[in-house]
Amino acid sequence: MTFTADAIEHSEVTELNGELRFTTPREFSIAMREADINQAVRQIAGKPLKIKVTISDATAPDPPRLGAAPAAQEDEVSRRALANPEVQSFRDVFGGEVRTVRNLKE
Repeated sequence: MTFTADAIEHSEVTELNGELRFTTPREFSIAMREADINQAVRQIAGKPLKIKVTISDATAPDPPRLGAAPAAQEDEVSRRALANPEVQSFRDVFGGEVRTVRNLKE
């Protein structure tokens, strides 16, 4: 699943109400096979999640470099989110950084 991992690395990934949403540049659309993504999600999260892949016309941004410090805010909501084992597993597998954390209880 090397191509899928590369496509996810170049995608914007968000989670909303138990659904993972991937916004992927068109050049990576072929590698975004839902079966491969579901397999990785089940392995990491321990349960299947609904997957939605949206193809954008934007060009792929440069992937984050390994060892780059995360740019997440240092508040209580961010600390709690980054301490979540599922979030840590996704970061370990897919890399990247957490840019913003929203408190859905507000």
